[in-house]
Amino acid sequence: MVIPTNRGGRFLKEAVASVRGQTSQASEIILVDDGSPAPGLAAVAAELGVRYVRQPPGGVSAARNTGVACSTGTWVAFLDDDDVWHPDRLQAQLDALAGRPRANAAYTGGWHMDSSGRRFGRDWSGADIAPEAMLRGDVDIPRITTLLVRREVYLAVGGCNSAMEPSEDNDLILRLLQTGDFAGVDRALVGYRRHGANVTATETLRGRAAGRRVVIALLRDARARNDVVTESLLRENLRRTRSKLATANLGDLVDAVRARRWPYATRVAWWGASRLPVESTRAVLARGQARVRHRAQDP
Repeated sequence: MVIPTNRGGRFLKEAVASVRGQTSQASEIILVDDGSPAPGLAAVAAELGVRYVRQPPGGVSAARNTGVACSTGTWVAFLDDDDVWHPDRLQAQLDALAGRPRANAAYTGGWHMDSSGRRFGRDWSGADIAPEAMLRGDVDIPRITTLLVRREVYLAVGGCNSAMEPSEDNDLILRLLQTGDFAGVDRALVGYRRHGANVTATETLRGRAAGRRVVIALLRDARARNDVVTESLLRENLRRTRSKLATANLGDLVDAVRARRWPYATRVAWWGASRLPVESTRAVLARGQARVRHRAQDP
């Protein structure tokens, strides 16, 4: 099990404790220190009884890859330093994999929690879905923090690609989905903590650009190797990705205008108009039509 970090942070001990509390124990816990500026992380690792590996700052992709390279088990799982696992997480995934001996990975559902650990919002699903449906974009792909993947397969696809950050996790999973079956466990077994320091909370536009770039790059790879089936799936995925990104971008724009955050509103508007002009126009029209229908239904 690999925990990449460049900060340690106040949630690290809780994260490790959730691994220690598993009904099926992890064979090893590797804490990869990605050049953290704060001293004492080695001492914290020693206190927690986990293996400590330090590397020069390279980003989360490099840290995950280092952790996997240092691991020795058949299966690898990832845990961010501010998230937690349900006690049944590993056992449930191992049970699912036992019934799918040809599967290369298993994933689960999860829940959101705040900085105090309070659960909020809707859980996300871990429903068992065919890889083709996920490659096509019919449903959301699994989150890397719920993934239990064969170590040899992770290494064979090249691990995480730092050039795709902050969507390196989606890039990895879309490449893994092309290698074979996944087993889904439709239980909320991973807690994702939302707080101000989350990467996803601070890099919205960069994340959207990276998400689009991931699918385009994989589509080109499939075309280059003449994989017509995967190319067709990813082409549809790209169409749906563009539409989702435009809709999300429009929502951000409306919120920014309402809050009178004019500099951010300008950036969001420019991003949609320059990167996704057709899809953004469609999103505006769809939103307008929805408002018209809503007004017509009001008494």
